[in-house]
Amino acid sequence: MGVKVFEARKFSVYVEKFQLPNGKVKETAYVAHKGSVVIAPFLSSNELIMVRQYRPIAGKWLLEFPAGTIEGNEPPEVTAMRELEEETGYRAGKLKHLFSFYVSPGVTNEKMHAFVAADLERTEQKLEDYEVIEVKTVSLDDVVSMASAGEIEDGKSLTLALYLALNRHKLQDLL
Repeated sequence: MGVKVFEARKFSVYVEKFQLPNGKVKETAYVAHKGSVVIAPFLSSNELIMVRQYRPIAGKWLLEFPAGTIEGNEPPEVTAMRELEEETGYRAGKLKHLFSFYVSPGVTNEKMHAFVAADLERTEQKLEDYEVIEVKTVSLDDVVSMASAGEIEDGKSLTLALYLALNRHKLQDLL
């Protein structure tokens, strides 16, 4: 790693020189992040849990799938189970990893792991003081149409909605 120029609770900012495949060197600042998860929790084969969360940086409420940051050295599966219960008040009986992706590779090394959760059991939300979250139940059809209509503006949720739309025929095997 290069020179750390800033450290926050969830990430650090570094400036580093990178050797490129064409032989040139590029100095760039980037956000170093431990990684994160996003979860599509299914109450039934066509009913999902989403969260409506106030995002102060965007300055508005966004409809999202539950998500969160990996803490310490916990495996992504542990993070997914923890974040699902904290944000929605549901515990998953089944959890399956779907895919992983880089959130914004020009700015951060954050890798997000996408999961599907099923066999949900109602528990209790455990929100952080800074989290303002409302739990919403939506159909898979509504998720797809809202994503298509631009009503879901959150990138991780759009990515997962696209995956679910393209893989509807496989969802029964996952749930």
